[in-house]
This record gives sequence, C-alpha cells and structure tokens, in this order.
Amino acid sequence: MDIISLLIRLAATAFFYFLPDWWIQGAVRSAFRTNPVKALKRFWYLNISLFILVASGFLLMQFMADTLARFNTYIFGVFVSVLITKLIIAVILLITEDSWRIPFSLFTRRKRKAASAPSSAPLFISRRTFISRAALITGILPFSGYIYGMVRGRYAFTVHRESLHFDDLPAAFDGLSIVQISDLHMGSWDHAAKAHVEEIVSIVNSFGADIVFFTGDIVNSKAEEMNGWYDTLKSIQAKTAKYSILGNHDYGDYVNWKTEEDKAVNLSLVKNIHPAIGFNLLLNEHTFLEKNNERLYIAGVENWGDGDFPKFGDLDKAYAGIPENAFTILLSHDPSHWRAKVLNHAHKPHLMLSGHTHGFQMGIETPAFRLSPSQLVYREWAGLYQEGKSHLYVNRGLGTVGYPGRLGIWPEITHITLHRKL
Repeated sequence: MDIISLLIRLAATAFFYFLPDWWIQGAVRSAFRTNPVKALKRFWYLNISLFILVASGFLLMQFMADTLARFNTYIFGVFVSVLITKLIIAVILLITEDSWRIPFSLFTRRKRKAASAPSSAPLFISRRTFISRAALITGILPFSGYIYGMVRGRYAFTVHRESLHFDDLPAAFDGLSIVQISDLHMGSWDHAAKAHVEEIVSIVNSFGADIVFFTGDIVNSKAEEMNGWYDTLKSIQAKTAKYSILGNHDYGDYVNWKTEEDKAVNLSLVKNIHPAIGFNLLLNEHTFLEKNNERLYIAGVENWGDGDFPKFGDLDKAYAGIPENAFTILLSHDPSHWRAKVLNHAHKPHLMLSGHTHGFQMGIETPAFRLSPSQLVYREWAGLYQEGKSHLYVNRGLGTVGYPGRLGIWPEITHITLHRKL
C-alpha cells in the first residue's frame, strides 16, 4: 500500500472519528457546567492523543517488532471502542435532543421573547444537562462492553453442535464425528495467552472426533506469527485425519513486502505450517475416506471471495476425479463462494465448511433473533444454512482481526455429526 493510499485512509478515518464530536462537545459542556472549559480541554486532549497514537501505529505497523505490533492491536481496539461509543452518543443526542429541541425552540421563541428582554432570548434553548449526562453515561456502557470483549470475551470459547441427516450418506460413515475450527490468526495471540490456546486444543480433543477440519487463516499475514505455537497446535488430535485450507490472510496481501519474491517465500512458509502441525493442506484438490468399500470425498479449494478478495479457488480442479453424485464435503474459506459459484456448479457438495466472517466479532445472538454488522456484507455469515440438499456451515472463528476482542459473537469450535436417514 503506497503512502497516498495510507493518507487517504487516515483522512477518511479522521473524518468519521471526529464527526461525532460536533454533538459531543456540546454535551460535555452541558454535563460539566461547573467548569466546562477544563472538561473540554481534557476531552480534546484525550481525543486527539488517541487518534495520533493510532495513526502513528498504522503508518509504522510494517516496521514494528511482533510484541509492539500486538500492543498496537490493543491500542487499535481501544480506538474502535471509542469510535463506536462516540457514534452511539451522537445518535442519542441527535434523536433525544436535536430532533425536538430545534422545532420546539422555533415554536416557543415568541413566547419566550415576551417573557424576557428581546435581546436575552436566544434562537435555540440550551442543551439540557440531564440529557447530556444521560447520553454520555449511555455511551460509556457499550465502551465498557468493548473493553470486556478485549479482556474476557475473546477467550469465551463456545461450542456449537449440529447433527445433519442425509439420505445418501454412505452407511459406513453414519455417525461420523467432525470438529471444525477456523480463523486462528495466530498473530492476534500474545504468548501470555498460551493457556487459552491450549484450552482450544483441549476442547477440540475432548470430542474424540473422526476428522478435524481447519478452514483457513492460520496467520494474519506472516508465517513467523506461528513461532512458538507449533507444539501446541500439533497436539490437536483426530481418529482418522486432519485437513485444512488457506484463507485470504494466508497469502500475505496485507503487508507491504519489499519484493514479490519475499511474498512468495512467505506463502510457501505458510503452506508448510500445515504439515508441520499434522494437517493435510488441500490446494484445489481432493482426497477420500474409505470404509467397508464405501467412500466419502473431501475437497478443499484455495481462497475464493466476492469483491477484492483473492480468487484462487478452482472447483473444477478440486472435483476432478470425484464420481458424479458421490458424497462430498467441500472446504472453502469464504462463504460468499457458496452462493456465487458452488451452488451453480454441476457437482454440488453435500456440506461446505467455511469461516472468514468472524460474525464481525460483535453482535447479538438469541434463539429468537440474530443481529450483527456482518449481515450487511454477507448473506451467510454464521451458523448453518441449507439450499436444496446442499448445506453450508459458517464457523465464527477463534482469532481476531482489527478489533482484538469478541462481544456477543464468541469464538467458536464446531462439532458436527453426520447421520444417514433411515
């Protein structure tokens, strides 16, 4: 990414970051009426200091050592938390105050002028201290939630279980136990969190699964992010086999490499991570499990995603040699691949496993409804979907990108059991 692109992104970020302050500074002035000047000075000092800190980290990120880069990620998390909090406060002020204060002031101005000296009646009545303080307090509540998401939420590992029934599942594989994990993003884990990564491994192993699938994004960008984690992840166990694919982050597209050769070397090293921890990496290819003279096919493609994401996935190549109508599980990192290409292919998988979205790492999930910003981008963004006889499961991921936390959309380990319909 060149310097012009960086500056454009910083300018856009600054616009959205400081825009809510148009409303908030008035609320600060009203909420701290005993000494509004001092309150505003502190507000702007902290506000501008945080932006400068984040902007500096953004510009210097590629030159940072791993430890400093991880610290910078947490600073960015605080920045995102403050930004969202400010937006919430601004919206509350706009809805609860400005939406009625302006018309009310205009309609009552004549009456107020008659009750006082004409020169002393302002065009608009002043902001109410109560509303200002209520808006600030209300905005601080989600900020506390975002901090919780960074400190505790990112380690709130949650197991999601699914039992899927197929009338054409080979009888030999009735009851097949599958564990899916995704989006580890090892660059997002500090080594102080080793116990939490070990907890992931312990949960995975507790199922005694026949197969463990990893559906992409082993790193944020660089293969060196795996240093110190090989022994831990190597201890993931499966009775039969472990299979994996690449995700969009594994190609190193989010780093300014000195040369294309450096980028290619990094990709080669990322691919080597998988066999080093006992996973069979599928690169537009397939394999099969055989039991009692029956076969279950497993295909894995490189990343294919809508928009600007890499499009290296090749279904024709991955399916080549799989018999027509054979029971097939497809591994494809980005769920947008399912509707854009997979469902339109002559060979439709019985089950496709994806990750990528992280469920935006924040949202609300209840038995009655689900809500996440991820829905604005992805039609299939978390959990199980079905189209005809083809199923898609989107894992919410385990690591983080951008905001280093989880709130409402907890890190996921998926256990899927396949059954044959009687």
